[in-house]
Amino acid sequence: MKRSAPTISVSAYLSQFINASSSGRRLTPSCKRIAPGTILNYQYVQKLLLQFEQRVGHSLRIQLLHRASMATLQKERKYWARFYTQFASFLYKEKGYHDHYVKSTFKVLKSFFNYLQNDKGFSVGNYHKLFRTPLQNTAPVVLLPERLQFLISDKAFEEGLNTHLERAKDIFVFGCTVALRVSDLMNLQKRNIVNTGDEIYLSICTKKTGTEIKIPLPAYAIDIIKKYKRVAGKYILPRLSVTNLNIQIKKLIEAAGWNYPLPKIISRQGKLIELKLADGKPWRFHQHITAHTMRRTAITTLLIMGVPELMVRKLSGHAPASKEFYKYVNIAQEYLNKEVLKAFNSLAETDFTLKTV
Repeated sequence: MKRSAPTISVSAYLSQFINASSSGRRLTPSCKRIAPGTILNYQYVQKLLLQFEQRVGHSLRIQLLHRASMATLQKERKYWARFYTQFASFLYKEKGYHDHYVKSTFKVLKSFFNYLQNDKGFSVGNYHKLFRTPLQNTAPVVLLPERLQFLISDKAFEEGLNTHLERAKDIFVFGCTVALRVSDLMNLQKRNIVNTGDEIYLSICTKKTGTEIKIPLPAYAIDIIKKYKRVAGKYILPRLSVTNLNIQIKKLIEAAGWNYPLPKIISRQGKLIELKLADGKPWRFHQHITAHTMRRTAITTLLIMGVPELMVRKLSGHAPASKEFYKYVNIAQEYLNKEVLKAFNSLAETDFTLKTV
């Protein structure tokens, strides 16, 4: 009698995957430890799978396919194709997630299958490559250069802010200059400042990617550092939680008068839909602004001001083929197109008189 192929429990080995990642036994492709935030994502995906198993009434298993027959391979392909359809439906319809989060969930599962293949040496097939979700192509919200310039230089606006919003403005302006992730920004210490005599710059090894970068500081950023020299202690800037910083930044942008309606568009199952507020009204511009807007604005500003893409990527830490980075390139190009068109329209409307020599 022919024996059936052995199977392993998804739940049991997913726990091993998470433990190996958190303990340092499993590393990133660049041999760095998995970030704590990534471990939390793994754990939440594990909870989702447990909820899904309860929903469908059976535990998930993976069949090991060493020397498996063609019939077994086809059967396993149908099993995981059916899982993908059912789990995606569970995430969209029962959990209410949109494409971005569904995609990140399946990305974790792909990493798990790769772990089984590469670290455990199991023959599990490539059925996880069936886990595909539509890409969300909505552009990120950023502050354009003229608005950033307003926050930097308008003293009358600054004098009208209370202490909390003035502090938020300084952190926001600094963040919109150096293009760091908020975790790196809040952890900047005085030892990260390098003074060569000719210029002052930040020297930092980023937390997420481990990339060493040097960022020259303009005069207004140096003034912000000096302003909080005593208050911040060993750090460069006052330290706020991301939640508190997000609240203060939104209030700051609203105080600047940038509170016009701006719909929040998300992608769900490949279709763009508009999210509404609890009262049914559309989102406004200031409600889109978060701590991550600082990094996005800095990257976009550098591109608009003509800094070559290669140099901006070096500062931001994006890979050369990063799709996320080219969202900023597209925003910058759209802005430049408007400025060029404005110049041409001005040329057409102006009565120039040619002078003869």
